[in-house]
Amino acid sequence: MSSEQKVDIKVMVTSDRLKASVVLVQNQNGVDLTFENVMNKLRENKIAFGIDEEAIKKLIENPIFGTPVVVAQGKPPGRPVDGKLIYHFDIKREIRPKELPDGRVDYKDLGIVQNVRKDDVLVTMIDPVDGEDGRDVFGGVIRGQKGRKLNLPRGKNTYVDTDGHTLKAACDGQVCIIEGKVTVLNTLEIDSDVDNSTGNINFVGNVHIKGSVLSGFKVVAEGNVEVDGIVEAAEIEAKGNVVLHKGITGMGKGKVVAGKSVFAKFIENATVVAGEDVQAEAIVHSDVKCGNKLILVGRKASIVGGSCKVGKEVEAKVIGSYLSTTTEIEVGVDPLMVERYREIKKEMSELRENIKKCDQGIEVLRKIEAAGLLTDEKREMLQKFTRSKIMASERLKALQSEFEEIEKRLEERNEGIVKVQDTVYPGVKITIGNVCKLIKEPVKYCRIYREDADIKIAPYA
Repeated sequence: MSSEQKVDIKVMVTSDRLKASVVLVQNQNGVDLTFENVMNKLRENKIAFGIDEEAIKKLIENPIFGTPVVVAQGKPPGRPVDGKLIYHFDIKREIRPKELPDGRVDYKDLGIVQNVRKDDVLVTMIDPVDGEDGRDVFGGVIRGQKGRKLNLPRGKNTYVDTDGHTLKAACDGQVCIIEGKVTVLNTLEIDSDVDNSTGNINFVGNVHIKGSVLSGFKVVAEGNVEVDGIVEAAEIEAKGNVVLHKGITGMGKGKVVAGKSVFAKFIENATVVAGEDVQAEAIVHSDVKCGNKLILVGRKASIVGGSCKVGKEVEAKVIGSYLSTTTEIEVGVDPLMVERYREIKKEMSELRENIKKCDQGIEVLRKIEAAGLLTDEKREMLQKFTRSKIMASERLKALQSEFEEIEKRLEERNEGIVKVQDTVYPGVKITIGNVCKLIKEPVKYCRIYREDADIKIAPYA
């Protein structure tokens, strides 16, 4: 290309300042078309960044007139990355029956409740990343867009950890999203019956059932259980108290177990076990065990049929019935402690048996070892017997001290008492400690207690 070519050099910049172009116009009164002149023109126009020298050289070799040619490109700002939240529980929980290993479907296990423990991580927040700054063709900074920050959706009974990025549970309970906020409920409220629509309930807090608990279903809670309706042949287990506003008609299969006390309007054909007290208006043909007191209240305040084993005291208006219904009352020994005593005794004899077997095995293998005939396989057996013996001995030692503690408490047992405000009928068998008495005539308004090896009946007052 001849250098006599005279041109006007015009510089154009796009509105976003990210591209600068050169337009060549032939003009005999213009300047020479040289690399230097194009660069000067760009400098005059303050173009300072992203200049493409190759494109300029090409343009000089093969001039294009009247059409803009891009000679400088800025750096566009980077795209930001928005912050995000990672949920550590199922936020779209579908209620569906559980398939059992054998392919059957358990409609009672619907997995309706998502239990969490105190301090469990519920949500993690990932910080946004701002877009990198760009540069325009003038060398100016184009600020990158900021990423959008999401805040932790903190609801009731949750807290933000000191790192500021994790949301944790402030108590045991059910995790759920209420109005967009992650919330832990320490009371699970069920507005309906516990039936096929809810499945069995297993919850780490308190459970309040507004309906009834139908036959065949089970409610387990680590707190208290309250049922507004009736409990049928169902099972209820709570580490706290159980309150049955209408009572239980157990049909021989219903069972209520409470770590603390049970309060029920009535208990009929059911098994009730409470660590502390049981209070009801009527108990009919049921098996009741409680560690402290059995108190009957209300108009009937009666126990008819079945057996009641009570730690300290029974108080009722009526025990038995004029039909001489067999009714057993045992008082003065904590039935749960007696049960534990039996369990321990059984486990201890099993452990002793196990230790004896280990000793025999060890003895045989030691003889083989002394004869220098111990194979690797037999050496492993020797180690296994030794380990097994150590574990059994440690467990035995722990049980031994619990056994002695219970034995001591059972020996110094509280003298039990039965108080009756109206009538005890024939057919009632009363056991206090290890002394029995069968009631043969109706007795009214009395206190029944033990004196030495006798059971005495005195006026109520």
